[in-house]
Amino acid sequence: MTEELTSQLSKKLKEWLLELASRLNWRIDKVLDSYRLAQHSVIIDVRDSGDSISGIRLKVPSETRDDILYYVSVGPYGAKCTCEASVIRGSVCKHIVAGLIMWNMLSVIKYGKWLDLSELTWLKPLQDDKSE
Repeated sequence: MTEELTSQLSKKLKEWLLELASRLNWRIDKVLDSYRLAQHSVIIDVRDSGDSISGIRLKVPSETRDDILYYVSVGPYGAKCTCEASVIRGSVCKHIVAGLIMWNMLSVIKYGKWLDLSELTWLKPLQDDKSE
């Protein structure tokens, strides 16, 4: 890969992550925590229609407990995670965001398509969700 192409991809990824943070009303460092979680996740299943990726399932490690894995599904119509924040409060957690990041990266790598976050109507913070 040329240096110029790498630079363009890095710039586009940075813009996409900033847009994600803005959509969720999160600080960028919280999104970057999810990015690190995505790097340590294991893909279970990919929904691939042959011209796009329409969702994924993965195992995401807990940030605080070594022996805990959370199961995440993300797609165009919603997302689920087995963590307490998601199950009890119904909030978009770091594990779901890690799933979005992984979904986006797979889509970019395989089809050259970036996820359009505006199409994910379910992607929004709770009204009382504070940026931690």
